[in-house]
Amino acid sequence: MEATKDVGFSDYFASIRRRRRLGIAVAVPVAVAAFMLALMLPRSYVAPAEFRFQKAAIAANENTDADHAGTYVDEYVAKLSESVLATDKLTALRQTYGLYPNVAKTDAALKKFKSDIHVDMTKEQFLDPETGHAKDVNSGFSVSYDAPTADTAQSVSQWLVKEFITVSRQVRQQKSLEAAKFLQNEADRYKGQITDLEGKVALFKQQHQGELPDSVQNTIVDKDRYEQDLNNVEEQLRTLQQNRVFLTSQLQQVPASADNEALKNLQDEYAKKKQLYDENHPDMIALRHQIAALQRADTAGASGTSLQSELASQKLLLDQTRQRYSDDYPDVRRIKRDIAALEARIAAGEKTNSGPVVPTNPIAVQLQTQLNGNENEIRSLEVRRDQLSASLQQLQGRVSASPQVEKAYEAMTRDLALSHDKYDELSKRMMDAQFAAAASLNGTGDEFTLVSAPTRPAGPAKPSRVGIVLVGLIVAVILAAGSAMVAEMLDGSVRGSRDLAEILHLSPLAVVPEIHNSRYHRHRFRQAIVFVGSMAAGVPVLYFLVRLVAH
Repeated sequence: MEATKDVGFSDYFASIRRRRRLGIAVAVPVAVAAFMLALMLPRSYVAPAEFRFQKAAIAANENTDADHAGTYVDEYVAKLSESVLATDKLTALRQTYGLYPNVAKTDAALKKFKSDIHVDMTKEQFLDPETGHAKDVNSGFSVSYDAPTADTAQSVSQWLVKEFITVSRQVRQQKSLEAAKFLQNEADRYKGQITDLEGKVALFKQQHQGELPDSVQNTIVDKDRYEQDLNNVEEQLRTLQQNRVFLTSQLQQVPASADNEALKNLQDEYAKKKQLYDENHPDMIALRHQIAALQRADTAGASGTSLQSELASQKLLLDQTRQRYSDDYPDVRRIKRDIAALEARIAAGEKTNSGPVVPTNPIAVQLQTQLNGNENEIRSLEVRRDQLSASLQQLQGRVSASPQVEKAYEAMTRDLALSHDKYDELSKRMMDAQFAAAASLNGTGDEFTLVSAPTRPAGPAKPSRVGIVLVGLIVAVILAAGSAMVAEMLDGSVRGSRDLAEILHLSPLAVVPEIHNSRYHRHRFRQAIVFVGSMAAGVPVLYFLVRLVAH
């Protein structure tokens, strides 16, 4: 049976104990190197200062879209940094504090100086009302300097704070002065323009006395009244013309004389309905009136009629009959047959009317009378329209006596008023710009405020010596344990019954245990005493070393 090798924690511990000398040989150099590195790295002190933008700058930053968020403040701080970190200013500051004495070249020293100065943006999250998501917005910036001493770090940071504030106020003052100068030039230009326009207006009034628009106001009122009357007359004319078209259309559809066939049809219809209805029935009364009208028209005097007139009469009779009966009614079907017969005769070229037709139908006579009255009203309104047009033309001539004068005068007064308004606006804006330039040096309207001034650092900001030592110790322990395990795996020695069973592939019948006598116990006791003493002496020493490295 093949024996299975089970490795436990005690086996690993035993392996590390056997290889403790190798582990110590690996760990001690690494720990010493980390300790020496922590001691040798130069100390760096930082005294940061925090600035925060005003609400207007933050709002301008928030209103930008996602692709250009923070562009305004980034560019603003970048321009300020270029002015503050100018070569001449850094050179004077380096000479004042004696910075970088070991760097011989000035360019290299200035490059190192700039790299040790840090200007970092400060971001905050704001909720975008449009998208409902939080977005990062530049709310301020911080300024710091990596110095070898705490006093130097504080002094240089204070100089940077003062310089950033001074440069920003100078930039604002310069912008305000440039704006004030531009506005002053524009105001002077408009002032000269106002003087020229006032002279032109005075000369124009002197040259055109009595021709100004004030004298034609009454004429304009009369002109408006005549125009209103003319519009009313034209509206009435349009109504009468539409009525004439309607009466002419109705007159063309009514036959000029009575139709004998239609009279006979009406008489036959009256005879049929007389058998069904009473004499006082509405249909009977209407038929008697139609028969009487056709009889009067027939006796009035038309000697003949055309087939076209008969066809129009039959179509009119069909429309009247359909209003009371359906298409299946016998009278409606009969009238349709008569219309079809008349259309066939007309298509064959047959005509019966050889002369002008004198309207004898009472309906045609009534329509003709209305048409004649409509024509008389049209002629009367046309005469009135001509009179109004003549009067309006006379008034228009009076108003047109000085149109160019009025136009030129209004243009000149309008330009003069606009020039006055523009001059007043420019003067106000110029005074505001001058006030802003004067107030900018006092800190009024600064883009940002100092929320955290630089203070003397209590300790170096970097390097983190304790962290370096701890990391070195951790790495030393890991390398020591790893080297011990690697050496153990490469060692082919046989130790114990487990290794023997693995080699022989046989399980031992018995294992003789290690006998711990009094000598063994004294040896173990001495080892424990040495370990406790080493720990009691090493822990304080390690503590003081860490404190020494940290400071």
